[in-house]
Amino acid sequence: MSTSITADGRSDDAAPLAAADVLDRYGVDLTTAEVIRHALRFISLQMQRKINTAALSPLLSEVNDFGIGLLSPSDPALGVDHDAIAMGTAAPAHFVINQYYARMAIDYYGQDNFRPGDMIVYNDAFRGGSHANDIGSCMPIFVGDELIGFAAAITHWMDIGGPVPAGMGAGLQQDMYSEGIRMSPRLIYRQGELQRETLDLFCEQTRIAEISVNDIQVVRSALALGAEMVQHYVAMYGLDAYRGAVQYTLDYSERALRHALREIPDGVYEAEDHLDNNMAGDPMVLRCTIRKCEDRLEIDYSGSSREEWGGYASQWSDTVSAAHLGVANMLQDKGILPNAGSFRPIDVVVPAGSCLHALPPMSTNSGHTFLFTKALNLVKIALSKAGPELAVGENFDDVGVIGLAGLDTRQETPATFITMRLLSGPYGGSAHGDGCAHTMVEGANNVEPSIEYDEESYPILVLKREFVEDTAGPGQHRGGAGIDVHLVSLVPSEGMWQLEQCRFPTIGVLGGKSGATGWIRVHRNSLDAWVDGADLAPPEVLAGFADAETGAPVESEAVPGAEFRSSKNARVPFGGGDFIHVRMPGAAGYGDPADRDAVAVVADVRNGIYSTEAHARGAVSLNPES
Repeated sequence: MSTSITADGRSDDAAPLAAADVLDRYGVDLTTAEVIRHALRFISLQMQRKINTAALSPLLSEVNDFGIGLLSPSDPALGVDHDAIAMGTAAPAHFVINQYYARMAIDYYGQDNFRPGDMIVYNDAFRGGSHANDIGSCMPIFVGDELIGFAAAITHWMDIGGPVPAGMGAGLQQDMYSEGIRMSPRLIYRQGELQRETLDLFCEQTRIAEISVNDIQVVRSALALGAEMVQHYVAMYGLDAYRGAVQYTLDYSERALRHALREIPDGVYEAEDHLDNNMAGDPMVLRCTIRKCEDRLEIDYSGSSREEWGGYASQWSDTVSAAHLGVANMLQDKGILPNAGSFRPIDVVVPAGSCLHALPPMSTNSGHTFLFTKALNLVKIALSKAGPELAVGENFDDVGVIGLAGLDTRQETPATFITMRLLSGPYGGSAHGDGCAHTMVEGANNVEPSIEYDEESYPILVLKREFVEDTAGPGQHRGGAGIDVHLVSLVPSEGMWQLEQCRFPTIGVLGGKSGATGWIRVHRNSLDAWVDGADLAPPEVLAGFADAETGAPVESEAVPGAEFRSSKNARVPFGGGDFIHVRMPGAAGYGDPADRDAVAVVADVRNGIYSTEAHARGAVSLNPES
């Protein structure tokens, strides 16, 4: 079966191509094209595994906070411009950004200036990236003297200097100059030789240089592995077949996405949500309008708040990536692999100067995480209005983080430590069933490091992590329950945190109810009391609603004398033995709770999801009116 073709030669239909059409259009037989299409994905996964197995930073070895894959060259004859042709499965937030980040770095350095064995590094977020802690790297792939593409990665580095350990300091980092070192694209390997001046420039700015020295070499090995594997397939099938298969791979994903989009009713779908606070403590509005016509989407973030100082802004590339991933998550059962082909049918509008399209010199180090996640979920909330089969309750909607930094005195020689626990949370109910209760947000696809790993590596204790009763948003299909995490630093340390949905509860769909809001509290010097089973010191609210004078928890802003304490902060002092209590928000429900199956309600009460059937049926509010 053949397909209609657009003026630029791309397929305009999702029907599979006949073998003769593939050979005619791409100059490669269908079998070879399919072998190479799958091989490109396999190569990216092998590159990812290389970093997992050799990196010292737990963000890379354990958490998967990086993206890696293969790019095309810039070749007008092939209709490609450093396009992403395959990506691994780590941190999807980097899938789209990797293309922009590498493209702008390659253009800056000059495609014709690359030689075999070169590798450039860069972390200027205003050159197509996300935030300064995400280090971009790129290596050319040559066959003989011909440049046929690039291996590229974005890896999150635990620390790049600056006044805030780990670099995440919402409210403290006024602008990009306070985030740490910022590098324009430059060689770190020249024809296979390490460039010491670049390594020193980078590593002498970090508090944990020994980790950075190792991991930059690990990244280089992963990129080199990708280049070698591509060269292997070119040697096996020929350069012309490889080029044709790259075009086939991109068009394949485009056809698949266009077919999926045709199943969504045409129309205009709108969504609005809020960030808990800006630097001044005021909420920030975020808006998204989706215009669907046949096999195309326009995703427009006009109407969102203006950028704010102190880290309450993100890059346009973050937002574009979030828009694409929001669509991909709604269509995840369609088997659409992430590459530049699947980006083609979607246009994204992000007004410059908004909080979703920062202009220099705004800081984006913190905003990258929470604004990216909000932008992604706005797409899901908007598309939920296109039909009940697409509707999904809002999840916990943030890359929740609790971090500690200080001096580890457990050994004879004290050493600086920095640890960040990425916090998993619950998802909303959908047409397919109840929301899961403990998963990383869609843009992350990360893994929480094991408690044992953290306790062995750092002077901390994780005393508890469990689901919380009466936090899941009720619905015909309920949301996932909130989660309690109890954490103790054994030594004096600086703390940082980011956690959304502490002020505004998650949004239900089709009559589903909101989940409970989250919060963070601390019981000072209470480890010994916890061990003895005694009462902890009175809680002090770090994030959430508090009495303005005493700092004690209150139910809402409606309580006289109440204030909202920022759900994002850094450089907060903790003493050894302070007991930190993180409450993750509950996810929202799908459908009227009155329609929930009676057997499921009984099971929810028996399993401790709800305390009573009235809670399960949504008759009792989980969030006091504010």
